[in-house]
Amino acid sequence: MKRYLALALSLTVLLWSCAHSAQDALRYVPKGRTALIDWEFSKDGTDWERVTVPHSYNAVDGRSAKYYRGPATYRRSIDIKDPAKPAYLLFEGAAQKATIRVNGQEACVHKGGYTAFAVDLKGLIVKGENTVEVVCDNTEDLELIPVSSDFNKNGGLHNPAWLYVPSGEVYFDPVDFGPYRLHVVQEKVSEAAASVVVKAAVHGKADVNLKVRDASGKIVYKNTKNGVEGVYEHAFTLDNPHLWNGTEDPYLYTVELSAGDDNAMTEVGFRYYSIDRENGFSLNGKPYPLRGVSMHQDMDGKATALTYEDYDRDYEIVRELGCNFLRLAHYPHNDYAFRLCDRMGIIVQTEIPWVNICGVRATEAYFDNIHAQMAEMVRNLYNHPSIVFWGMWNELDSWGNTEKFQGTLDARRVVDETARLYAYAKSLDPTRYVGLTDDSEFKRDFYTELKADYYSENRYHGWYYSPGDFSGLTGVMTWIRDNMGPANISEYGVGINPYCHTWNEEDIRRYWEDDKHMEEYGNRSHESHAQQIARMPWLNFTSLWILFDFPVADRHEGYMDSDDGVYFTENPDRMYMNDKGLITRDRATKKDVFYLYKAWWNHSEETVYIAGRRLAARPADEPFTLTVYSNAPSLKLMKDGEEVGSLVSSGEDTGVIWKFPDLTVDAEGSTFTVVTPSGKTDSVTFRAL
Repeated sequence: MKRYLALALSLTVLLWSCAHSAQDALRYVPKGRTALIDWEFSKDGTDWERVTVPHSYNAVDGRSAKYYRGPATYRRSIDIKDPAKPAYLLFEGAAQKATIRVNGQEACVHKGGYTAFAVDLKGLIVKGENTVEVVCDNTEDLELIPVSSDFNKNGGLHNPAWLYVPSGEVYFDPVDFGPYRLHVVQEKVSEAAASVVVKAAVHGKADVNLKVRDASGKIVYKNTKNGVEGVYEHAFTLDNPHLWNGTEDPYLYTVELSAGDDNAMTEVGFRYYSIDRENGFSLNGKPYPLRGVSMHQDMDGKATALTYEDYDRDYEIVRELGCNFLRLAHYPHNDYAFRLCDRMGIIVQTEIPWVNICGVRATEAYFDNIHAQMAEMVRNLYNHPSIVFWGMWNELDSWGNTEKFQGTLDARRVVDETARLYAYAKSLDPTRYVGLTDDSEFKRDFYTELKADYYSENRYHGWYYSPGDFSGLTGVMTWIRDNMGPANISEYGVGINPYCHTWNEEDIRRYWEDDKHMEEYGNRSHESHAQQIARMPWLNFTSLWILFDFPVADRHEGYMDSDDGVYFTENPDRMYMNDKGLITRDRATKKDVFYLYKAWWNHSEETVYIAGRRLAARPADEPFTLTVYSNAPSLKLMKDGEEVGSLVSSGEDTGVIWKFPDLTVDAEGSTFTVVTPSGKTDSVTFRAL
């Protein structure tokens, strides 16, 4: 728990002192904040247990056919020295609805499980010990997004919680400007200059000092405004800025405001970008195709309650994969994830959880909640240079439009409410792109009228439709580009159980027989999709679904294991899981296709990987093709120590999918070894059936 607390140093010293690591700087605690880690927890108000926040009460039962959906209470005391002074509770995420009481009085009801919010304690606190109760409730609510979703709607204090007590009468407001208490608006950026406006709100009256430091800590701009009270706004130009240039050079400045005894600070990267239906995405004036993965905030045994250590581990995996783009779906993730993306140079789309539903019985309160969550997402995450895309919704024509919820799809309402939400989001942040994610090929009534900066499509050719045929991606995306605007592939993929195999290359996924999610079929799907994407450089971003497997109580699939494609056994541990991930939920197994993308995207490391390695047996003397994922310039293949083939090119569009055909396994079994020119090798042994 100590890692949640920064050392008792000033924010400035913590950030720039060479005595502290980059991770310390990432985990800074602003002046006046105390992490509220230890809580008591109860579902029934009678039996209490001690827990640490982040915490989700679906950490265990979320991986089952039915998880608990209802209220649960967190309580603890906070010590207040002077109740006349300002004090706030800050929650980075309380799911899904949260009722906060202080000393028995209701202080706040917040509807939205993934965005940060502040609770003003004025008039609610006394000197000494004060009791704080937070009732989290993930009960289905038709006026709180998400209502229906292909992911579990976990409950709990699954992101950090804080007590914020300013040290003086003058302080920067934590409500309208989010956790950083200031916004840095990048009005116009180029290699020559960055035109910037810094905004904040000041309680009390004081001189406000602004300092901008480069990555070495050197002050490159400073300004003082005297006698500021209320609105603070200052515009300035930074000449010849060192640009934030994606994964190649994610350069960060630090912007700090001080007033009285208070400091507010944020890191910022100056960059400019564009999207184009014909030429794709550009960063700082140069083509920069965005290729990456989608991620949920989820971990085995923790649900959405990830710790800093969990994020560090997961984003090291992202670094190994080599992608330059993440879709953090289907809701804003914890702020720490975006700070990691800032540092790594990963460009991000984040989105509000308006998922699946816009029915004929949708109420005004439903859309009010959608707008409220958009405002909180933008307000809280505004400064992160990694964020380029704000997402409005995902798959609104999906299976959630039923009588159980809001009735059938109201496509006209989708278009009208999208236009209203788009205008609202652009008013909150005119500097970024605002778009949406569809799964109907934009073929619903009125959908060609949808208002957005970009149009993303979720496509599952060969999985939910056209079994065995993955070829439809190019035609769909070309139509969207030509008829809608700048186009992206926001999801594609297949279920992959890395312990379910087939030696028969003709095996296909049978939707009506969903117990077998064969890894070899998944390999074929991703190979085809990657090759099609390589032929569409005009796609602004692509994000496969998904980096890690995650639990879904409504799914009961992919639970048959086989290491030879002949004998299958049921494995209950695989049930209730969306297994489209490149990696298993426990992070223990990287599936074959992880290495396809690593070879394609990670240019700093040589990759050579034989796919199908977990298939233990093949029919003796029956020809088969060995697939290798490698970014080496050429490959040599050995069978039981004897060279049997060599290739000087993969001969396909990605350049990393190599095929060695017409191989056989001997009756006594055979070992195949692939060798790169640098001497790197990979081997696999098959026994004969």
